[in-house]
Amino acid sequence: VVPLAAYAIAFQTVLYLSLPSRLRTLVAPLVTGVIGAALTVAAGAFFGFETIGLAPVGNGAAIVWGLATVLVVSTIGTIMMSRPQLRAQLADPRLAELSPVKAFTQIFVRIPVFTALIEEAFFRGVLHAALMAILPVEAAIWLGAGLFGMWHVGPGIDQAQAGNKTKPAGAVHTLITVFATTLAGAFLVWLRIETGSIWASVAVHAGVNMTMALFARYAGRVNRADSEPAATPIEAR
Repeated sequence: VVPLAAYAIAFQTVLYLSLPSRLRTLVAPLVTGVIGAALTVAAGAFFGFETIGLAPVGNGAAIVWGLATVLVVSTIGTIMMSRPQLRAQLADPRLAELSPVKAFTQIFVRIPVFTALIEEAFFRGVLHAALMAILPVEAAIWLGAGLFGMWHVGPGIDQAQAGNKTKPAGAVHTLITVFATTLAGAFLVWLRIETGSIWASVAVHAGVNMTMALFARYAGRVNRADSEPAATPIEAR
């Protein structure tokens, strides 16, 4: 548990802060994804893949949860897009600046594979199994959720810097990110327990991140278009 917890608390944050901002969203997920995948495979080979929640799902739970998540998040995104102040909070200028090919790769490859799948395999799979071996259920759930929240310190800082937030506003943004992902982590580990595997959690995680990324890109492009000066009309001759 100790090395897994240390990895969850420190590794991604140190990686994000040590990389130039232009490389963070590309290099950090690849590095953490490769290491997370290696830890998962090693734990599965040693303890058994069913023990760490990688048993196959046969009741369609993952599909149902995934579709429901996309519907709920799309509703929230639509409401935020309809209000300029909320749209500004939703917008991600980094996604808005990507070419269509890079945006597609980011949203439909990196997020579901290197974020949702590997994070769920590590946090709701390996880490949860390790915590359950030494702690009561409630303590294992909330400690795992807290570690998942700490995992997002680096991304929270990066998002605040990308949005040109002041240091106090950036600190608040990071704290909110940690708090929100802690609550999300508790729900995802509950879902993993209820369904008997990580696959429904993967579907929910991917559904939230991918749908919000699509709205964040669209919001960023709308905000950028709104901020551009209008073209000067050609005077009639």
